[in-house]
Formats: sequence, C-alpha cells, structure tokens
Amino acid sequence: EDNLQCRLANPPNTTLTGFFELCKNDNFAKTLLYCNVPKFYTWDKSKKVFNRRKQGAIVEGHDDIRSGDALGRVYTVHSRNTDCYYLRLLLHKIKGPTSFKDLRTVNGIEYETYREACLALGLLENDNQWNEALKEAVYSDSPSKIRTLFALILSFCEPSSPKTLWENNKDCMSEDILNKLRAENRHFVLNYTDSIYNETLIKIEDKVLQMIGKSLSEVGMLSPSRQHAHNMSREILRELTYYSDLLLNFVTQREPLLNTDQQAIYREVLLLYRKSEGGVIFIDAPGGTGKTFLINVLLAKIRGERNIALAVATSGIAAMLMIGGRTAHSMLQIPIDLLHNEMPVCNIKKGSAKAYVLQEAKVLFWDEISMMHKHGLEAVNRTLQDLRGYKDLMGGLIVVLAGDFRQTLPVIPRGTMADEIKACLKSSYLWKQVKVMKLTTNMRIQNNCQNSQRFSDYLLKIGDGQEATTENGKIRLSNEFCKICPTLENLTNQVYPDITLNIQNIQWLQERAILAPLNEKVKEINFTVQEKVPTAARTYYSIDKCLNDEEATSYPVEFLNSLNPSCIPLHRLVLKVGCPIMLLRNLDPPKLCNGSRLIVKALHAHIIEATILTGPFEGEHVLIPRIPLIPTDLPFSFQRLQFPLRLAFAITINKAQGQSLRVTGLDLTDECFSHGQLYVGMSRAKDTSTLFIIADEQKETKNIVYSQVLK
Repeated sequence: EDNLQCRLANPPNTTLTGFFELCKNDNFAKTLLYCNVPKFYTWDKSKKVFNRRKQGAIVEGHDDIRSGDALGRVYTVHSRNTDCYYLRLLLHKIKGPTSFKDLRTVNGIEYETYREACLALGLLENDNQWNEALKEAVYSDSPSKIRTLFALILSFCEPSSPKTLWENNKDCMSEDILNKLRAENRHFVLNYTDSIYNETLIKIEDKVLQMIGKSLSEVGMLSPSRQHAHNMSREILRELTYYSDLLLNFVTQREPLLNTDQQAIYREVLLLYRKSEGGVIFIDAPGGTGKTFLINVLLAKIRGERNIALAVATSGIAAMLMIGGRTAHSMLQIPIDLLHNEMPVCNIKKGSAKAYVLQEAKVLFWDEISMMHKHGLEAVNRTLQDLRGYKDLMGGLIVVLAGDFRQTLPVIPRGTMADEIKACLKSSYLWKQVKVMKLTTNMRIQNNCQNSQRFSDYLLKIGDGQEATTENGKIRLSNEFCKICPTLENLTNQVYPDITLNIQNIQWLQERAILAPLNEKVKEINFTVQEKVPTAARTYYSIDKCLNDEEATSYPVEFLNSLNPSCIPLHRLVLKVGCPIMLLRNLDPPKLCNGSRLIVKALHAHIIEATILTGPFEGEHVLIPRIPLIPTDLPFSFQRLQFPLRLAFAITINKAQGQSLRVTGLDLTDECFSHGQLYVGMSRAKDTSTLFIIADEQKETKNIVYSQVLK
C-alpha cells in the first residue's frame, strides 16, 4: 500500500514528460515538435530520459546534433476523448513545451483547458471567428463591404447562430443608410430603427441570392419585409434592366467590324432567334479569333430588343469578359460532382425565379464549353426540357456554345486518356445534334507583322498535333517563337525582373505570370518568387477535420494537414502584402470567381483585404474570409477551413486557361501530361519576345494531343 501511494505521488516519466524535461535543458529540443524528437534523440527506457543520437548525419548549424531516420508517431485519439484529443492537437503545433501548463499557455495567457488553448491558437472552428472577421472589417471598410462580407459568411461558412451574428453587427452594416437619412433630414435627430435594419437586411438578402440563390430565411436569418419587391422580379429584372438605346448603339458601332467568319455566325444565330425554333451551335474559336467580341455584339442585339439573352461560361475568367456574364455553375445550378452521376439534373425548382428566367430566355450563350464535363451539358438539357415543357433539344431554347477543343479538357482526377475523351462534350449523345461553325481569322495579328502570323500558325500546329516531332516523340522548341531559359532562377528573373522595385505596380503584376503543368512545381516557384518580396509574411493555418466521425482515427489531423489537393488551398498558407493571389472558389460572381487574380492589400487574423487585378472589376477592393472547402477527388470526405486563395506568381496551365498575359513564363521541366496543355501554356503569350520557357537540355518537350477529340 505504501508503494502504491508513493507511485501515485511520484508517477514515472513517460516519453511526453521526458520531452518536457528535455525542453527545459536542451536548446535544440526547444525547436522541435513532440513527433520530431525521435529523429534526433533516443529514449532510454531504464532511465526514462531522452539522449542525443550518437550516430547519423550532422544537422546543419548544430555540430553536436545528429539526425537519424526514425519517425515519431503520436497515438491517434478519437475526438470524443476530448482532453486527449485537444492535448494531441497542441503537441502537433507547439514547439518545445516544458510542461502541461506551458502547453495551455498562448500569448502569455494560461487557459484552464486544452480546448481553450486550441481555440486561442485557431485550431478549432468557432462562431466567434465570424464575429471577429466583421469587427476587423469595421476598422477599414465601408458598410457596403461589411454587408458583402456578412453575405459571404452566411452563404459559405454556415455559422451556427447567424441571428446572433446579425444582432452583434447590425449597426456597422447599417451606418451608411442611417447617414443618408440624416443628410436628407438635417432638422431631425435620427437613430437606428427597425426600418433602417430592414433595408439593410434587404441589401444583404439580395447579395445572398446573387451568391447562392437562397433567401435569408433559408440560411437561418430573419427575413426582411419587402412591400414592393419579391425574388421573382429581382431575378427577371437582372436580365431585363439593360438600356436598349445604348445596346443598339453598341451594335451599330460594332456590326461593321465583324469579319467574314463572324458575320456568318452572326446571321445564323439571328436567323434562329427570329424563327424561335431552337437549335444548338458550337463556335470553334482558337484564341484571338474574336469569339468574345462576336458574343457581346449578339448579346447587345438581342437584349436591345428587350428580350432575355443569358451569358454564362465554364470558367469565371471567361464569364467576366461577357456583358452580364456569370459562371455556368452559379446561373444554371449545375451539380458539382459530375463524375459519379450518369443522369444529373440542375438544382432549379419549377416556379422559382431562375426557372422563370430560363423559360423566358430567347438565347443562351455558353463560353469555354470544351472545359465542361459532358454530364454538365446533359444536365442542362434535361433541366430545360423539364422547365420549358418541350422534349426538343435544350427544351427549344437556342444555345450557342463556344470553345476550343485544342485546349485542356475536363479534369478527371487520376484519369486516363480514355477517361478524358469519354468525359469530353464530343462524346455526348447530344453532340450529333450540334451545328459546328468556325472562326479562323486571328484578330490580334491581322494588321500586325509577319512574325506574329508565323507564331499564330505555329500555335495552331501545336494545338492540332501537327508540329513535327523528334525520334522520341517530342517537339523541339524554336528560338524563333520563344526565349529559352537555362535555369529556374533565370526564368523567374526574366518574368519578374527587379521585383522589389515593381511589386507595388499593379499593371506590371497583372500582365505577367509563370505557368507549369504540376501543382508542386507551381508551389515551388511561388515560394521562390515571394521570398524576394521585401514585405513581412503572415502564416495562416487551416482547420481540417474528417466529416465522418468513424474515419477520424484512421485519418488524424496531421495527416489531413499534409494533403494538398489542387482544388483547395494549402494547410499552411504564407502570404505577403503586395503579392498576387488567385481565388479558388466562386464567391461573388462575376466579380469574385474561381480563377480571379487579386493583390494582397492587408493581412488580418480573420479576413484578407485584396484588390481585383484583372477584368471589368479591376481595382475594386474586396474582403475575403475563411470558408470551408471539401475536396471531391479523395476516397474519404474531409473539410478544410481556410482562405480560398493561393499565391499567383505562378499558376498551373489548367488554371491559366482564359488568362491573357503580356509576359509569360513556362516551366516545362515537368512535362505536360494531358491534352492541350502545351497549346494553352504557349498561347497565353501575346508576343514571342516575352515568352520565356525552361525545358530539358535538348530544348524538347511533350505535346500531348488527342486526335480523337479534334476530328
């Protein structure tokens, strides 16, 4: 019994308490996480202490420390075992703790529980983070911007108590409405009223409807009182509130500028429009042939006659270039997961505002269709047939598709060539009913020098797979059409010369980027270039969790942190003010779309302030919160709460589709692996003198083209 009491009073050292003791006395150990200790120290089981390794490679900068190949692993714990789970989270984040108390101390404040310490470190989801995000916005932004931020939080972040969030922040979101009333009624003392709050709620609901097509009541909020407006009228007014005189004047000025190919398509679309008998046309349009110009003239013509013409694009970048353009997913409510659903339909209810617009529409223009999985167009076909009450193709609606099958096809994670071809629109049963028309004249160079014409012809040969290949099946890069760079450092210096002097020049940043086929290479280049930027860095860590509780012990948090799917941001996101970034989700289309490039203006704890870099909203100031993101290309479901951003000094070739650059870098040390990637990468450049490429020593690279797709 005495031995038992002694044991309880003086428990033996465990590896964890041994780690605490080690950190008290060993400066190198203070730089380590608990799981990293076995690499540099061995555990003496008899003495219950850690000792430095005597064998192994010498650690750079620490001649008395050696590293081995041992891997440390902390036992997995289910989240229902709360104390141990939160303790484990802290051990994977805090370096060199000297006690359990030290683990619970964050920024000099000792917390009573491990969970509270995790919350203080931002390791757990917490509704207070949305409240803090809105508070941060108050110090630097207008009520209008704060309302948009609140709408983003309601639309994408699923706060557990949105009404409480509203009550805590309604004054700062209503301030401009109150000030306007005070200016109009200077002889009265006016304060916040239910009427002012109601007007604020109307503005917020309009934003939420625009973002996700839901009313405030559908996202757990109070519904505003609308005496003279309803959802149906807002949706239809969006497509009818164009000034006819201005549009027809736009048409009058631009109709004479259409070339022969454009005129033929223009007449064909208007013929179908006059007859109102439906039909689907595909415009085959290589880059620079004036596709967007033609579509905008047609949109203006039809809208100028007070009819509804809808403009959508598969990519957000292309949507921004069309008048009144929106992404196809947001406008048509196309399901996100098209790979595993053979008979998808769009999420548009009969009798809804969107349904009414689609019933009344005369023509639908859809750009970058070649990037869309065939199931997307098939889903739209089924939905239109149902909404419009006709079994004809697209429910009798005239649909004008546009794209370039030389460019990249729908992305199929870990897919084969056969998978990509099968997913392509040309493999759809609908394709045989589509009339194909072509644009062939390159508008960018028709009045330019012969060298530009040769470059255009060279690009088409690459896109069509007709450029001559060497014995090993590769094409040789010609010095006539690009500048070959010997190293990555040389490439980055050519694309981003004197970056410390130019980093604040928006125009300089918007016209250049480095492209590469693989995400890992893009990540490496972004890190390299950002290191040269003289501003201070801020690091944001994501909060990752398994969506299925039963899988939580199989996929511990540190494993989730290590995952880097291409469709979501990094767990460890490092940013600097002045750096270009790319948005990874459609937040507020067409202003904030997947693929939009921005510049970091300010880095706060819960929001990031940025300026839109390109497109019709160039220069506009926006606020971006963390949002939950769920990758769809993994065998299990997990959620990452992080800012939906990546650095954009370098971007993948697939993400570059639709971008136009004056200075283009192309890193082909990892060769292209899919159809159209080389064509897309090289065709982003406007000029051969500002296209810089790094490849292998032989200046050769793969050009993958699926001839079946181009037939």
